[in-house]
Amino acid sequence: MADTGVVQDGFVQAGVVQGDIAARIDRLPMTRVQWNLFILVEITWGFIIFDTDGIGARLYPFVWRPNHIITVQQYAVIQALQVGLGVLLGVYLMSWVADRYGRRPAILLATLLGGICIWPFAYVTDFWGMVFLSVLSTLGVGGIVATHSVYLSEMISPVLRNKALLASQGVTALVAVSVNLMAFVLFPVQWQLFLWISAGIEVVILLPLLYWKLPESPRWLEAHGRHAEAGRVMATYEAQVQARCAEPLPAPAVGMHPVTLAGKGAWREIFLNPQYRGRTLVLIACWLLGYGGLIYGVGAFTAVYMVDHGASAHYVFLTIAGGYALLFVGFQVNARFGERFERRDVLCFSGVLFAACWTVIYFYPTLPVITVFLSIGRVGGGLWLFNLYNYTAVAYPTRIRSTAFAWTDGLGHLGAWAGVTLLGPLYVWGPDHLGWLLWIILPGALLPALLIRVFGIKQNRATLEHVSP
Repeated sequence: MADTGVVQDGFVQAGVVQGDIAARIDRLPMTRVQWNLFILVEITWGFIIFDTDGIGARLYPFVWRPNHIITVQQYAVIQALQVGLGVLLGVYLMSWVADRYGRRPAILLATLLGGICIWPFAYVTDFWGMVFLSVLSTLGVGGIVATHSVYLSEMISPVLRNKALLASQGVTALVAVSVNLMAFVLFPVQWQLFLWISAGIEVVILLPLLYWKLPESPRWLEAHGRHAEAGRVMATYEAQVQARCAEPLPAPAVGMHPVTLAGKGAWREIFLNPQYRGRTLVLIACWLLGYGGLIYGVGAFTAVYMVDHGASAHYVFLTIAGGYALLFVGFQVNARFGERFERRDVLCFSGVLFAACWTVIYFYPTLPVITVFLSIGRVGGGLWLFNLYNYTAVAYPTRIRSTAFAWTDGLGHLGAWAGVTLLGPLYVWGPDHLGWLLWIILPGALLPALLIRVFGIKQNRATLEHVSP
């Protein structure tokens, strides 16, 4: 039975129940049911991100710059709007949908937006038209960013969480390989076909699959007081898992999963609840710096940097594809460690690895060195990104998880917006683009790596309800 609602620290708690649904999820063994679900969601993330997010970074070196469509400063503005304002709006919009209406409709809407908003880039060449499209095209990106780790973390037990998340997230690297190989074939001559194929994969293939295969998160239903519906969804989920197990499912750990129900103004806990306020500030700082540096800061000019050192379009896309293939291996290695290492330690190591690789590139800027260390650095950047996704999702309770993700990751995209805007001038400052490299190495990688290591919380093997009650 739910306790009566109370007001605490300025926010409303609607009551507390013993999490029957949470206990039933956390006793499920890993089967093909979860793998299919996790891989489908991560393939969707991969195509939305690698086809849509920052499309200007793919078009500028091989379409816009050679045809004198826009200047490098205009490109920096477009890229910043894509990875900053567009994603920021998408994150907030979709997180509101995810917390109010459910994780499933938010993921479906993100997929639809990701597909239908990318194809106009095949025809628009006016700068202001591209500015408008830059915001519109990445709404779906913000949506999948705000929901994928949130949803999957709610569908798995703490013992299996790290392994399942990282192993399935490794599929995104294979999606990146396929996208870059497609670009290798179609750029620079048939680049418009690339955009149409990308839109078709998201709208024609992935959207129907998600509609058919994706259940609502039972944890979300329970936290919003929809107990009967949560029970029905959970019963179907359990039956699917049981059908693939030789032994009966173990009994749930009754009384071990207290769940505070979502109340009016629950989102304010992110800042008003002392337990979550410190986590929020640390995560905002890490996302701000990381997005401006080792995620979007490096991505905005990697292809341009390689072209400036003699690389062709085919060389660039093949190198990037190879880097993502190596990242897939990195994901599987990280997943095999499971919960043996704290996620904050992995985050610190990944940031330092990225910084070290780009330091080597600066001192030895030949194409072979750039190729090797860019690929290794991509492992560091990719593992940092996904481990911070997963860390952020686990750091908050179900009732505010998606909203908290939006406030932390979403505000972080202001770092991408401001950082990438600055990178136009920084890219041409100093010998061999020193300003850009210093930005992505020092405040963009090393500082957030140290912040999360020093001030981050412990998460390994803890149930969601205990890490974030």
